[in-house]
Amino acid sequence: VRKVLLLFSCAAVLFSGVFGGTFSRSLKPIDPDKVKLNFAALSDIHLTDSSFRQMILELGLQDFDNAKSKLDAVLFCGDNTDGGQKEQYERLASSIAKYDIAKNILFANGNHDTWSEEGTYDLAKTYFTYYASKITGMDIQNEFYSKKINGYTFIVLGSQWRLTAAYFTDEQLDWLAEQMEVASADGKPIFVISHWPINQTHGLPFTFEGTTSDPTKGGMGMNSDAVNDILQRYKNVFLISGHIHSGFSNEPFGKNRDYASIEKVGNVWSVNLPSYMYPSLHGHMMNGTGFVFEVYEDDVVIRARNFVFGMWLDQYRKNIELV
Repeated sequence: VRKVLLLFSCAAVLFSGVFGGTFSRSLKPIDPDKVKLNFAALSDIHLTDSSFRQMILELGLQDFDNAKSKLDAVLFCGDNTDGGQKEQYERLASSIAKYDIAKNILFANGNHDTWSEEGTYDLAKTYFTYYASKITGMDIQNEFYSKKINGYTFIVLGSQWRLTAAYFTDEQLDWLAEQMEVASADGKPIFVISHWPINQTHGLPFTFEGTTSDPTKGGMGMNSDAVNDILQRYKNVFLISGHIHSGFSNEPFGKNRDYASIEKVGNVWSVNLPSYMYPSLHGHMMNGTGFVFEVYEDDVVIRARNFVFGMWLDQYRKNIELV
C-alpha cells in the first residue's frame, strides 16, 4: 500500500510543477555572492530494505550533488531508518557515500532510530553513534552534539530511550543550556535540530494521528517545556524538526486545525519538515520534499523544494528578518 502511495505521490508531483512549482535542475541560492550559509534539511526518510525507497532517497541526494553552489551542509533530522536496524543503516550510509552532497553532514536520531532488531536501546545507540560518525566524518559519541559551520552553531538533540516522544536526560538539558549560552555570544542565528517539535506547535496534537486527547502528542513530550524554556532565552533561534509527517503549509493554527510549517513560538522560529519518504495527510501532500536555508547578513530565507524533481515550491518560501 505504501509503495502505491509513493508512486502516486511522485507522479502527482509532475502536476504540482504546473500548479505553483518552479523546475530547476540546479540547486543554488538566490544571491550566491551574499549568502553566508546555505544548507538543506530533510526528515523522516524511513529507510527499510526496500530498493524502491533507496531509489527515492538517491534521487534527492543527486539533487544535492548537482547543486550549482555546493551546499554547506545537509541535515538528516531523524527517522532516517524505519527500525534502527543495521541493514537499514548500511543502505543509508551506502547511498550517501555515492554522492558529494555537501561540505558537512549532520545526523540526528528520531524515535524509529531508537529501535533495533534486538529491541534494546543500547544496541540502537551503538548503531546510531557508529553510523552517524561514519556518515558525517565526525567522532560522535552521544545522541547529542554540536558543530560550527561557517561560524554558525548547529546543536543536535537526540532521544535517549525507546519512546515515541523524545527523552532527554538532565545531562543533555544542562549541555543544551551551556551550548546555547556560548553560541549566543556572537549574535548569530543558532540552529537547533530535534526530530520532535515543541508540544502543541504546528497544529499539534491534531496533526499527529488526528488526535486531540493528549496535548503532548506528536511533540517532544515530557521534556518539551524544559527545552522551550532554554531556547526562549535567546534571539534568532531556529528549531528544525520533523516527526509529524505534515506537508508544507502557510496556514496559522486556528479553529479549522490548520497549521503552518514555519511559525514563531515566542522568540523561536519553529520549522517543521515534511516526511521525505511518505506523502502527507495535511498541507502539501507530495513526498521527496524538505527546506533549504539561506542565511544572509540581515535575514534567513527558507525555501521549500522537492529534491526528487529539483523543483522549488515558491508558495511556501519564508523570509525572516534577524533581530
